[in-house]
Amino acid sequence: MKLPSAITLLIFIASCDTATSKPGAESENKLAGSWKFIADQLLDSADHVIQQDTAVTGLLIYTPDGKVSVQFLWKSTRVPVLNDTLMSKDGKSNGLGLGFNTWNIEQARTLIDTYDAYFGEYEVDWAAGSVTHIVNGSLRPEKEGTVHRRTFQLKGDSLFLKSANPLDKWRAACVRDK
Repeated sequence: MKLPSAITLLIFIASCDTATSKPGAESENKLAGSWKFIADQLLDSADHVIQQDTAVTGLLIYTPDGKVSVQFLWKSTRVPVLNDTLMSKDGKSNGLGLGFNTWNIEQARTLIDTYDAYFGEYEVDWAAGSVTHIVNGSLRPEKEGTVHRRTFQLKGDSLFLKSANPLDKWRAACVRDK
């Protein structure tokens, strides 16, 4: 018996291997959702945590359709700088926009170096346990267009991300934001 061509096409598409490309390739995309940044961890050569900074906050968002947004803030070295036109020097914002600020170079460096933010797209390799972030926009314009490959571990409602480069010894710990 000959199958109609539409049914044959559907069977062919369903049999194609999609395990390493799109975020939802696994039956349920367990990365999708919001994750709260709770610790920046330093690892030893055996990947054991030897130091961690929990004075952090932030949000990592993976959408089911492959979009990613990252905003991480390190609070321990950050100090308020209220001498700009957006904050009216009183800590209360009066609107969005570029405004004008009088930050010196060290103040600007501290603010930028203690905050990381970018957005873009992501792809998951479920078999390798890796996620790749393709940066479309960033706090640091020179990072636009870069690709960040991260290995990940999911343990219940915890997500651990680290660089795929074995020489990098850091890990970001996140918990599902419910």
